[in-house]
Amino acid sequence: MAHTIKPFQATYYNPSLIKNSSLVTCPPYDVIDEHQAEALRRKSPYNFCRILLALGGDYKALGRTFRSWLKEKVLVDDIDEALYLYEQRFIVEGKRCQRFGILSLLDMVGKNSIFPHEYTLKAPKEDRKKIIREMKANLSPIFVIAAKPIPYLRTLHGLYAKRKPFMEFKDLDGNANIIWKIDDKKHIEQICTAVDRAQLVIADGHHRFEVAYGYYKRNRGRFRHLNYILAYITDPQDGLVILPTHRIVTVPSTTEMFPSSIKEHFYVEKVNERLLHEKLKKSGDFAFGIYNGTFYYLRLKAPHILDTMFKGSAYRDLDTYLMHQFVFPLYNITGAIQYTHSIQEAKNMVCGNKVAFLLRSTPLGAIFKIANHGSRLPQKSTYFYPKVSSGIVTRRFKV
Repeated sequence: MAHTIKPFQATYYNPSLIKNSSLVTCPPYDVIDEHQAEALRRKSPYNFCRILLALGGDYKALGRTFRSWLKEKVLVDDIDEALYLYEQRFIVEGKRCQRFGILSLLDMVGKNSIFPHEYTLKAPKEDRKKIIREMKANLSPIFVIAAKPIPYLRTLHGLYAKRKPFMEFKDLDGNANIIWKIDDKKHIEQICTAVDRAQLVIADGHHRFEVAYGYYKRNRGRFRHLNYILAYITDPQDGLVILPTHRIVTVPSTTEMFPSSIKEHFYVEKVNERLLHEKLKKSGDFAFGIYNGTFYYLRLKAPHILDTMFKGSAYRDLDTYLMHQFVFPLYNITGAIQYTHSIQEAKNMVCGNKVAFLLRSTPLGAIFKIANHGSRLPQKSTYFYPKVSSGIVTRRFKV
């Protein structure tokens, strides 16, 4: 019986030519802005962003670059099938964290359900369609989470953390990335069997998943194992960090900062930044912050009102949904929204009529609840940190 995940013959940077992986790896395509892209390109003529991003829309140029790197042995194909244990060490709010998971191929059509949790957009999917057609490869892994802990994943981490890494580097945020190659057949079989019992949800990479699934349906006879996609699999652990995504919006000049409709539904308290952070952490009811030069904490007076307003909705307890469907209409907000994961950055973005609405992180349990309900999260509801780097391993389609 086929497993939910399987080892694969990876394509990766030739270790005899590329000595410093921090010069060639990069973040996922969708978080690289123009300034970062230019900085990454200056790092190395072989930085992975040079085949990940089609600057100027020239996808054929990406394909030529990719094939030239293969021909010149900058990128090489492993002769063995393997899995890769991937650990990241980082700091969030002064706390040292670590997260680890497995880089593997993941079955998109098997009996184990893989739940997408977020709506996708047309433009990014069109971009990735052109990439996959040109490259005939999964360049970057999608990010997938098991609903419950996978005990053998911890066993595997304990075994390999004592060994010499296959690859080690620091990303743009200074986070440590350590990768170990797993080619022991016993270890591979045990982790594959363990994942078979897991319920999985896509945390990041929805556009890539939908594009890869569509490519599989159109080309299933051309390549082997095309029903599998390159994926990073992790589980609930202390280092599985979800950052909040704050909203910066323009409040109409005719609207009071706290109109009667807001005061009717919310307690409003003037606070400092530290106290706001503490209150948002502790609040069980719907709550959020506002910054307009001063910090305010707002908490819903009568939570049962949500049962009436959003009766039967899977989104009843989702702060991002309530912000857009309940709070923003009270302010008559209809214009463009800016997003940030940093309160400091949100403060810097506030000027004139712009106001920052500061949200809590979306709990992991809410993501699984909504996915199990058959629903998807609104855009910008979750941000898993740190991102899984691109350029560690790539999966080329084989005939």
